[in-house]
Amino acid sequence: MNDNIQLSVIIPVYNTQEYLERCVNGVIANKGINMEIILVDDGSTDASPSLCDNYSFKYDFIKAIHISNSGPATAKNRGLEIARGEYVAMIDSDDEPKHDMFERMINAAKKNDADIVCCNYLERYDDGSTRTFDYTNETTVLDHYHGVEHFLMKKKIYTQCWTKIYRRGMLEQFEVRNVEGLKTDEDFIFNICSFVHAQKTCIVDSPLYIYSMRGTSLSKDYFNKDINAYINNRLLRFDIVDKSLRSYAKDNLKHAVFNRLFYSNELLGRIALFPSHFSDKRTQSVIRYMRRHILYALSVHREIGFSIMGCLMLLLPTPVYMRYRHNKLNK
Repeated sequence: MNDNIQLSVIIPVYNTQEYLERCVNGVIANKGINMEIILVDDGSTDASPSLCDNYSFKYDFIKAIHISNSGPATAKNRGLEIARGEYVAMIDSDDEPKHDMFERMINAAKKNDADIVCCNYLERYDDGSTRTFDYTNETTVLDHYHGVEHFLMKKKIYTQCWTKIYRRGMLEQFEVRNVEGLKTDEDFIFNICSFVHAQKTCIVDSPLYIYSMRGTSLSKDYFNKDINAYINNRLLRFDIVDKSLRSYAKDNLKHAVFNRLFYSNELLGRIALFPSHFSDKRTQSVIRYMRRHILYALSVHREIGFSIMGCLMLLLPTPVYMRYRHNKLNK
């Protein structure tokens, strides 16, 4: 491997001049590993492009590339094309890794010969306050089956790419890439396509990443502007999960039911804001799936975000059920 680079950190950048230096400096603060940083300016219109170039001029281990605005999935793929590290990370330019995040994750990867290493995170709000999730500071090693299970069942493995590092050789061997152009659900799709091939996964259950909770995040903005694309992306995600598991992890198909019910509930909550979509064929297909698994949904109703009554309401005609969801939002 060229230059014996242990880790390539890919950072898509789009109009985040206020946060970019904090993010990049947080990566640089990680000592004890040989890494490269790849800044992918995704057609920014603020000062972000010049900040990226300044970093590449100052540090020989930082590269800056510029592309026309295409979304984070495409930007990550451009970074993956030139990455040289044994492992790769993909983080957001308005967030911040802790100073020991990557060293701890690389050490866990090396010690356990892991294909994927995951960590916990904390949320930071605009007023400076933070919120952490339950964590143990322990490291858990999972085989293929249990890695997929933990991911789909939401057991200490989070949806986002930025809580993980991936063995680049695995991604290359199985041609795992982000679906070009997606602006929602791209992280989940990338991850399920990775986990079905990971023979060993590690969880470093410590909050090593600081996620910035901004009201103007790209995913929220995209959802509000284009509900049709949001629905299509979520249905694409369901389809990819099903196909991936049938091809590479059939024993985990039962876990996919839980995951699909959980995120179908979330999707219906979003659709409930748009009455014109209450009778949409896509909405009907989501509810049909949930009805087919109503007994299982009742058994895990709390975990997927339903009350028992909420589950039973799914048996109503679709427009009536969606009106019920809509009315709940307005209470």
